[in-house]
Amino acid sequence: MNELSITEKRRIVIAYDGTEDAKKLFEWSIKNIVNQRTDHVILVSALARTSTSTAPKHGRRESLPMISTTPTRVNEAIDQAEKDSHGSGLPVRNLLQGMADQLKTASITSEQHILWGDAKEVLPKYTHSHKADLLIVGSRGLSTMKSVFLGSVSDKCVHECPCPVLVVRNATI
Repeated sequence: MNELSITEKRRIVIAYDGTEDAKKLFEWSIKNIVNQRTDHVILVSALARTSTSTAPKHGRRESLPMISTTPTRVNEAIDQAEKDSHGSGLPVRNLLQGMADQLKTASITSEQHILWGDAKEVLPKYTHSHKADLLIVGSRGLSTMKSVFLGSVSDKCVHECPCPVLVVRNATI
């Protein structure tokens, strides 16, 4: 049987927030949802912008506050923004690359994208602009009260994404 090109494959977006639960979600998704022959996985991580963050505004590097604009300084500022956002101590792109390496070992095509902004806002836009066929997100399990005030990434995605959204509860994985 002929192998499908990437453009013919189902585009599955897996949201990663840097938590241990998100790692479990990734592994569960690969085991239970992704088909090596018919699916292309897109790993995304949203890095929220804060007033103290050095994250780029509007997704452009030239908006970074800098002392110097050398490539080294730009990359250092981006690395710091990634570390600050997820609290893992590692740049999120390194974590995404590790997951992409796992996918490659399993002969699953993939790509990774870092989205700048609140996950509730950027995930629906991303799935629309990149014609995602499925978005897989975790459920943090916010209490009803917290969910009312903070809002839920998964709830917002369910209501605003143009594709089906699979919300995986932490207790199930």
